[in-house]
Amino acid sequence: MKRILFFSVIVSIFCVGLLSAEEVIAQLIGDGVADDTQAIQVMLDSGEKLVYLPPPAKHYVISKPLRIHSNQTLKLDAATVVRLADGSNNYMLVNAEPDQGNKNIVISGGIWNGNNVNIDHAKGKRNGTHPHNFFIGSVFLIMNTENLRIEKLTVKDPEKFGIHLGKCRKFTVDGITFDYNAREHNMDGVHLQGGCREGTVTNIKGNTYDDMIALNADDGEYWEVTQGAITDIRIDGVWATNCFRAVRFLSTGTPIKRISISNIFGSYFRNTIAFTHWRLDLKERPRFEDIAISNIFTAKITDKEFLENLGKEGERRRFAIIGIEGQLSFSNLTISNLFRTEWMPDAAPTIRIQQGTIIETLCLRNIQQINMTDNPLTFLHNDASILRLTVDGVVIREKDAEKSITTKGIGRVLNRNGDIVTYGEKELQEEINHADEELRTNPQKQLTL
Repeated sequence: MKRILFFSVIVSIFCVGLLSAEEVIAQLIGDGVADDTQAIQVMLDSGEKLVYLPPPAKHYVISKPLRIHSNQTLKLDAATVVRLADGSNNYMLVNAEPDQGNKNIVISGGIWNGNNVNIDHAKGKRNGTHPHNFFIGSVFLIMNTENLRIEKLTVKDPEKFGIHLGKCRKFTVDGITFDYNAREHNMDGVHLQGGCREGTVTNIKGNTYDDMIALNADDGEYWEVTQGAITDIRIDGVWATNCFRAVRFLSTGTPIKRISISNIFGSYFRNTIAFTHWRLDLKERPRFEDIAISNIFTAKITDKEFLENLGKEGERRRFAIIGIEGQLSFSNLTISNLFRTEWMPDAAPTIRIQQGTIIETLCLRNIQQINMTDNPLTFLHNDASILRLTVDGVVIREKDAEKSITTKGIGRVLNRNGDIVTYGEKELQEEINHADEELRTNPQKQLTL
């Protein structure tokens, strides 16, 4: 009986492999119950350049990772849902040849539901097992791929990371929405690991309860899938609701170079941007080179009930908007066009640099901090060594200018150009009243544009 059953399974699998594209599509059930993994994988293994999943009656269920090949596009409509089967403990999608490498892969559209409520992820060390064969908790795990595009899709409720890339080159991640529950507190959105280079991450929205975007050149033993420098990355456009951070850097010695971050919006309950080594053993002093941060519109999160539910109430005081851990090394760090209007009392500084870090050149340009509370708010808390500091157009507004605290710390600034301007609401209102009076009494001073 067992032999007959085994033979029947082999025949059925062989027959599925002989089906035409139309017949394979007919095998897709999409009722939210039946397992559609094999039918979708047959479509991917067919060699077709474009694999399109038609809208299902309810949603597709998969129990194993879908494996996409080089020179292939997997396309879904925006509302098409693919859901990981209960108890599967698996990635949802990986590239087919992670060791040899893939190229020219596009994943477009759909709602990819990691179903973290109904999986049992046993945590432990990898012990050298290939990451494709050991479930780290990501929805997508793409490694060693050139010309990768992931676009216009939603990632929902992963066990850990949404989009996990290692050693990817010339990649684009664009138009992604993260829709996470709060089951885990280590749920990154886009997680870039060692060797990622020449990539763009743009138009990222939603909530992740950890980092919206992480650049981890080094990582813990459990998470690390690739090693190497992260270089030449552009991040542009992040809108978040409930997250630890918008962007997080992590290195224990591997360089991170030539990174542009711009157009970051939202309130965060740790940092908006953080440079860290995260308690890992340092191989050598982590090195960050040529980092440009611009157009940041942010504050600390004010949802007290949310913070209390997560046990994060105290983090508003400990984690700065731009946080830089100790023992790091920077060549050039530029922060420009940062606007913070703070409503949270006792909030952390806008910029905090911890002891042991060395920054060769720090440029602060066109920054405005507005404190809407009755408590003083520190702009820059420096405990590090800054060799060259340039300040241009940094303005601090307090309710009472005499209470303002602009800088403090025990670090060294060897060369400084520019000043931080501070004033209070009373001074500002007096200046506005004076200007209005000037226009009333001397209208010829008005400019014609």
